[in-house]
Amino acid sequence: MFDLHSHIIPGIDDGAKDMEMSLAMLQIAVDNGTKGIVATPHVIEGEWLPSWDRILTDCDTLQKEVQKLGIEIPIYPGGEVAIHIDILEKLKGPGAYCINSGRYMLVELPATHIPNFTDEFFFTLQARGITPILAHPERHPELAKKPEILGEWINRGVLAQVNGTSITGRMGERVMKMAELFITNGMVHVLGSDAHRIHNRNTKLTTAVTRMVELIGKEATEKIIKLNADHILHSREVNIKEVGEIKYPTKNKSVIKWLSKLWK
Repeated sequence: MFDLHSHIIPGIDDGAKDMEMSLAMLQIAVDNGTKGIVATPHVIEGEWLPSWDRILTDCDTLQKEVQKLGIEIPIYPGGEVAIHIDILEKLKGPGAYCINSGRYMLVELPATHIPNFTDEFFFTLQARGITPILAHPERHPELAKKPEILGEWINRGVLAQVNGTSITGRMGERVMKMAELFITNGMVHVLGSDAHRIHNRNTKLTTAVTRMVELIGKEATEKIIKLNADHILHSREVNIKEVGEIKYPTKNKSVIKWLSKLWK
């Protein structure tokens, strides 16, 4: 399997603090069956704004350190780009901040709201030949209140990435329930650890994968963790299933009551 969201580059954002921690995180990934990992440091206007050249250089440096220790895992460059109207001017250039310098970009909503220019942001990227991958939508309160928004974005070509810790419940029950809702409705296309440390938010994905198999079966899970990830890494098209009416895990309770219980 592949991990398409991690903060393993040392000292570049709020992820790995130093090279020692980075290498430990990568060892955990290898020990748990991860065959490749994308380094996606935060790219946030006014907070963390590493240049694309720095990300490429730091990934190369980390890869060389990994090879010295005999840890066998390829590290691919990328970024987790915060959706901001001013950031678009900084995203120009061939492959800048895209996964493996290709045609897919991991993007992140603000934690508390959906900006009114989000649709424009997605459209601008797509007009440049870049497919947005929305990071951890299961954590967002506005998408939890109205999951149909994510469905609309997916039907316009946006992909969605779920965090392993969301699936396992480490981020709380309500986030776990939203992850399950998106997974069972075919609204998740890739998996990522969103690892920042060696404990808690680490690079272990095996428990999350086991739960995904329980929810949607082995074949559908392998498409997410292997086939889709491979296509993204090599800039090939990912087959996106159209999202229809969302099916909620409730029979006797209304959808509104189910959602309000999660987010009260």
